[in-house]
Amino acid sequence: MKICVFLGPTMPVDDARAILPDAVYLPPAAQADIISAMTIHRPDVIALIDGVFGQSLSVWHKEILFALHKGVAVYGSSSMGALRAAECHPFGMVPVGEVARGYVDGRLTGDDEVALAHAGPDDGWFPLSEPLVNLRASMAAALAAGVVDQPLHDRVIAAAKSLYFTERTRDRIFAEARLTAEETERLERFLETGAVDQKRRDAEALLGHLASLITPPRLAPFDFNASHYFDVLYERDRRVCHGGNSVPLSEIATHAALHRADFAEINNAALGRLLIRQFAEVMGVTVDEAAVRAETQRFCAMRRLVGAEALADWCRRNDLTDAEFSELMTELAIERAMRLWLIPRRFLARTTKPVLNELRLRGLYESTAVAAALVERVMELHFGDASRQPKETVEQLLADHLANTACRMDAPADAWAYEYGFKDLLDLRIDLMRAKQVRDLFRQLAAEVEAALIPQPAPKDPVPEEEMQT
Repeated sequence: MKICVFLGPTMPVDDARAILPDAVYLPPAAQADIISAMTIHRPDVIALIDGVFGQSLSVWHKEILFALHKGVAVYGSSSMGALRAAECHPFGMVPVGEVARGYVDGRLTGDDEVALAHAGPDDGWFPLSEPLVNLRASMAAALAAGVVDQPLHDRVIAAAKSLYFTERTRDRIFAEARLTAEETERLERFLETGAVDQKRRDAEALLGHLASLITPPRLAPFDFNASHYFDVLYERDRRVCHGGNSVPLSEIATHAALHRADFAEINNAALGRLLIRQFAEVMGVTVDEAAVRAETQRFCAMRRLVGAEALADWCRRNDLTDAEFSELMTELAIERAMRLWLIPRRFLARTTKPVLNELRLRGLYESTAVAAALVERVMELHFGDASRQPKETVEQLLADHLANTACRMDAPADAWAYEYGFKDLLDLRIDLMRAKQVRDLFRQLAAEVEAALIPQPAPKDPVPEEEMQT
């Protein structure tokens, strides 16, 4: 069971590891960090304790709901985790600790109750101000111990509440509450040993609970309604890890745009596929599971992905979940269905013109035309009409062709021939024979040239007859 814990100023990571040693500890969560953790670490459980706000966008409720929807158990306590747990517990997020219960019950309402100023990661997120929930717990302990009376208790809490959260240091709070020197000394003496760090207590309770888990809890299913803004978060802001570094998905696309010479073709193909899918929806073109399975087989064949393990590894390296890969295969199957709808409508013209135009646009037309014209001329000079009567079967010719050229096939011969511009299997067989005859001729000529260029050993002089006798 893999557990990811978002932790910062509430308690040091080393202390947390003493309670829950095998977890993955991550910095305070910002927006997109939970869905990024799902991609990078693939956890079974997420524990949200600390999160950022103000200087960065806070972790969004929608990504917590997405994690729950995907079967990831999400717990919250202490700080940002307590806030989000109170807000998301109807959907299955688990609140842990006194602070979270205070928000769930309505005894706590303001976000500032858990807010504090703190140092950065290089200084271990060291707290620089007093969280109001901790002060409330400490003052309640002082009241119970008889160190303060109710009016003094209320004055201190009211003074702290009136200050902006970054200004809530003890000195500033006591000054704002107008404590006397005697009251200040008495309260500070108590707080040296009696202060209550409620946020840390709650975090320890959560970590201890997770340490005792054998399996993550089962979650009640619910409908997750993604919005356009969530799609933006998932498709652009989500981070993935490559080469030991993490990067947002949007930066990968940007890097390709700025550095790949073929990005225009990549971008056009991507947008073209989206247009085809939109057009298919308008036309009511759909595909069934069999078509998606067939597309998956063709995809794996072209990339030589043999077996489920090889495909799973490809998906992992390309940051795709099983569901996302299935969606991609569905998209490709729809695109193929649209092409199959188009081809017969061109009748005898087939795909020649659009293919030649694509070669022109990619700068491949001239070299391909030269090679094709050479084959045509060689056939005229050396074979005449012999190529019209192939002796080998189409299977034999295909095996020879694939073994000796860069051509790749991802489907049975009849389906491949139909999609790639051949009239029928006989048409494909004839063209394969032509290619083989020219290839074999060139191989034969190369062997003859090589033999002519290799020096032959000089003939030995005949042995005189008398030497033979002796």
